[in-house]
Amino acid sequence: MSTQWLTVRSFQQSQELLAAINALSIHLKLQLAGVKDQEREDEARNSRDVLRAFLGELDAFIVAVGDKGSRPVTGADARTRQLARSFVQARRDRGHYRSMLFRNSPAHVRDILESVDPKDQQVLLESLDELRSLLEAHIHNDTSKILGEI
Repeated sequence: MSTQWLTVRSFQQSQELLAAINALSIHLKLQLAGVKDQEREDEARNSRDVLRAFLGELDAFIVAVGDKGSRPVTGADARTRQLARSFVQARRDRGHYRSMLFRNSPAHVRDILESVDPKDQQVLLESLDELRSLLEAHIHNDTSKILGEI
């Protein structure tokens, strides 16, 4: 595959992840506010599935990359490897990334996706918010590459 195609594919996957993060975040915020959100229940369930798969993959890639983010990652395209490296770098930035996702591992966040405990839901919201920030930076890089080639 060409580099441009991989960049476009990365952009599309990131957009799908952002949509899942946003849908689940809205659902959780409504639940925490005491509002029954039955209209978005299916969308929230689908979002959890998307995020569960992504967090599992991210966890595996982070283990492969290592604490310094310098080990080679097999089985991933260049943009996925870069996202894993960006995650490892963000872990070191305690000023901006303080959620459970960055303090522990994606597997910990994956484990609370289904929790109905308000404390877990708040932790999940914080983690999703920071994951959104990381993905938006990743998308910005993809967008710059795509538009720079047009």
